Amino acid sequence: MKKIIIMGAGGHGQVVADALMQMEGTAPAAFVDENQELHGKNVMGIPVPGGNDAISKINHDGIVIALGNNGLRKRIFKKLSEAGEHLFTVIHPSAIIAPNVKIGDGCMILAGAVINTGAEIKSNTIINTNSTVEHHNEIGPHAHVAPGSTLGGEVVIGEEATVGIGATVLPRTTIGKKALLGGGSTAIKDIPEKATAVGVPARVKT
Repeated sequence: MKKIIIMGAGGHGQVVADALMQMEGTAPAAFVDENQELHGKNVMGIPVPGGNDAISKINHDGIVIALGNNGLRKRIFKKLSEAGEHLFTVIHPSAIIAPNVKIGDGCMILAGAVINTGAEIKSNTIINTNSTVEHHNEIGPHAHVAPGSTLGGEVVIGEEATVGIGATVLPRTTIGKKALLGGGSTAIKDIPEKATAVGVPARVKT
């Protein structure tokens, strides 16, 4: 049985913990969280012994960074990788993933997600509940495809980009690095790096 530390005991961390508990051959070792009010308590029956400095004291086989902030998740991923930690990928058993999909280290593929043939999910990325990643998508590292979002075929999502809840990206469209496509929006053309785009069709906010 692999014991996995979950970094972050908030709402997203608890969703990741639930997925981890439903996987075969894995179990949560502990949460770690910088919120001192949680230290010494249990969340979902899982101990929270301390913050990130407690990691070295916990017997574990891997870590998953269950934090929604893409930039913060990237910084922690880099630090843990350099320290030699194994960044574990959590895949909920209800997710549907084509056999030839490539998935990097430290990803979170949550309940009901669909990832179709030829897609690549790079490291430390969240593919959230009931989202659809269509064929031959390229999802950059440290990105977040939020619950209920739909990506058409041959879509590119840049590093640290976010596709909001219920958003749609039409085929062969690119969402640039660190860009945000707002919840419920529809991207019918490329969204530039670091831009925020909202609406149907999505327009870049100035």
